[in-house]
Amino acid sequence: MEVKIGCTGWSYDGWSGTFYPKKLPKSDWLEYYSKIFPITEINSTYYKIPDTSITKKWNAVTPASFQFTAKFPSIITHEKKLKNVKQHVFAFLSSLVPMHDKVLALVLQLPPSLSFQEAKPRLDELFSYLPPDVRYPIEGRHESWFTNDAFDYLKENNYCLVWNEIQGVNNPSKITADYVYIRLIGDRSIPESEFGKIIMDKTQVIQKWSERIKKLKLESAIIMTNNHFEGFGPSTANTLRIQLGLSELVWDEKKQQKLEF
Repeated sequence: MEVKIGCTGWSYDGWSGTFYPKKLPKSDWLEYYSKIFPITEINSTYYKIPDTSITKKWNAVTPASFQFTAKFPSIITHEKKLKNVKQHVFAFLSSLVPMHDKVLALVLQLPPSLSFQEAKPRLDELFSYLPPDVRYPIEGRHESWFTNDAFDYLKENNYCLVWNEIQGVNNPSKITADYVYIRLIGDRSIPESEFGKIIMDKTQVIQKWSERIKKLKLESAIIMTNNHFEGFGPSTANTLRIQLGLSELVWDEKKQQKLEF
């Protein structure tokens, strides 16, 4: 099984001097990140559809083998709750054309208020015009997404129900597709000013996730780590990699810390 581990975003000020070299310009951060990690989840698309000039740059500064996932804009998932969204969906897909070959998945993160029953007919319409060459994992957070009716619907269509570790969501981590998409999010107790270092050690929680992942017999597993989980997404990713028997990722600041030690 192919395992890809990345972080939910790359543009965090707290990573300067801990992940990024202190003097590295912010404009060069993605290029640097893409030399360490094979994939990232773009969070900024949730807030705003990017201009093609931006996606062209993202494509240009990353290696051909690098991959992106991205969250659908909130106007589609949260404001309109998947209803009458074709215009916005096409605008979003058009914005990603310059980096199309590197887009692995587009995440439908749904609000806790949107039940499976309400979303189902809207998903049927949405998937009738979404291009089939990209994966569309669905992150349902209403409790109705964790029922047999929802599981059966997702399995019948090979739609992946996102697995997540997030406060307030009791996700049973059911397999509904030929791949899994996992988001280790945590809670909001770690402020952004503390990003860049481990604030809450969750090694044991990560161990539980690694054991689940090891048992999978699917095509692939896509795993994203968030700063809110422990305080430092790259470190969380490394802990998971090591527990899965993968090589540890080493960046310049990590090498410098070892030399100083």
